[in-house]
Amino acid sequence: MSNRPILKNFPQVDHHRASGKLGELYNDVHDTLRLPWVAFGIRVLSQFEHFVPAAWEALKPQISTRYAEEGADKVREAAIIPGPATADPTPTLLANGWSEERIATLKATLDALNYGNPKYLILITAWNEAWHGRDAGGRTGGRLDSVQSEQIPCGLPQGVEKFHLIDPEAADEQVQCLLRDIRDAFLHHGPASDYRVLAAWPDYLEIAFRDALKPVALTTEFEQATSRIRKIAREHIRGFDGAGGVAWRDLVDRMTPEQIAGVTGLLFMNNRFIADMTVSIIRLKQAFSGAEDATVNKFPV
Repeated sequence: MSNRPILKNFPQVDHHRASGKLGELYNDVHDTLRLPWVAFGIRVLSQFEHFVPAAWEALKPQISTRYAEEGADKVREAAIIPGPATADPTPTLLANGWSEERIATLKATLDALNYGNPKYLILITAWNEAWHGRDAGGRTGGRLDSVQSEQIPCGLPQGVEKFHLIDPEAADEQVQCLLRDIRDAFLHHGPASDYRVLAAWPDYLEIAFRDALKPVALTTEFEQATSRIRKIAREHIRGFDGAGGVAWRDLVDRMTPEQIAGVTGLLFMNNRFIADMTVSIIRLKQAFSGAEDATVNKFPV
């Protein structure tokens, strides 16, 4: 009988395995973006040692501005799938023995994910556009005004702690099967960071998948929502004062053709993947408290 796990990790460098300069870069991402996790897109692209440091160095001055926050807010506000929200899971959770405090912790986790996903969509969009030599900022001739160009505070918001991401390979069979089913419903490559965080509450995640996510997976309405927010992100980054990434032509002396092809594919994949997650997690919070609360920035600066 095989001892192989039901669900394998997609190749990546998780935060606890990042050391040296990469570990420092991960911490810089945490502090600059004010987020409790490093996105999968960064973790998997970090396998290419020359790409992420160069791309982050170019993007950091742009994505740490109030202008970038404004772009994330626009993405968040547009991420609702039209139509009624699913039933509030609170009564079911209470009937299953959850306390009000535990539910509040879950909601706060969803708030942090909903703050971060739109910011990561801005990031991956800038990297993808710059990689292909398209406009990722610095080409309009105009400059951000004094307020838009202001740097946001550095460090996690008060009361927010770094997330613990469940290791899919080490999780029990129930969690592995659940993460696999969510992955397969959306045709994703593997379990998203968001679901690795929410897997700390597998009973909730099972309800969320059944009632809120599975019914919209691969539907026209879902695809329209993700397309809409990717367009918003793409248009917004063009207003950056400088390019938000690096072009592949600038790295040909440090990367092989196979590595350049790998980065190209991963950027394309993650540009869509992060949009999927933005819409999905906002939908989970919408079930608790409605569209307006789900899309508001809970950590304004």
